Amino acid sequence: MNRYPQEETSRFLEEPMENVATCPSLLRRPLARRRARQLERRRQASDQLLAWRLQDIIIGCGLTQFGYSIGGSRILHAPQVVAVFAGPPVVLDILILPGQMPDHFAACAPAIAYHLGVAEVRVVPLGPSLIRLQLLQGPG
Repeated sequence: MNRYPQEETSRFLEEPMENVATCPSLLRRPLARRRARQLERRRQASDQLLAWRLQDIIIGCGLTQFGYSIGGSRILHAPQVVAVFAGPPVVLDILILPGQMPDHFAACAPAIAYHLGVAEVRVVPLGPSLIRLQLLQGPG
């Protein structure tokens, strides 16, 4: 026979949801952590692609130096992107080569801005061998 009488079953279905205590999901925190890790990985991949793209542009602008290895082969030395900050404006810190000055990068700033698709690139010296490129978006 029926273990639960029909009247009791219908009474539970008609109770308001206010009486039911909500318990926090046990999966909420692990899912949030996984989502945060995925977003961080995507941001890092995006920053890495931007750094590689900027290094290609710098090489194309001729801001490189040639040297020789121990074996006698020719080596291309390029300035290295050491940090990318994604906040508005996007900022890239660059370790420049010996003999280079921030003015060399300021002269190439319009070409860098054009190839990155931004309105302006501002060059800020941070030290004797470190500069910061600020990628400024246009109005609108």
